[in-house]
Amino acid sequence: MQKKQYRLGTTNALNTPTQGRAGGGNDGGPGVEKRLSSLEKGLAEMKEKLFTVSNRADSMEKHFATKADLATTELNLIKWYVATAFAMTGLACAITFGLTRLLAT
Repeated sequence: MQKKQYRLGTTNALNTPTQGRAGGGNDGGPGVEKRLSSLEKGLAEMKEKLFTVSNRADSMEKHFATKADLATTELNLIKWYVATAFAMTGLACAITFGLTRLLAT
């Protein structure tokens, strides 16, 4: 029977068969307590890491932009582009008009 080994950290946490009995494992052999303690230790480590990742995700989430934020930013940029184009056109016309009057006399 072929066995698959699962590793949790650096210790061998499980040694369960891939085929055969429905329950898997070795039904309370001599190393059950050792494997169970390593599983419990690994579970505590996983919970701690999951808590850390969850806290980081929550703190990063408040800095993300929503669709509404992006739409508002896009609208503001379009307004600035149009206003800048009008201002530059007006300035160019004023300079041209001033130079024409200055040089025409």
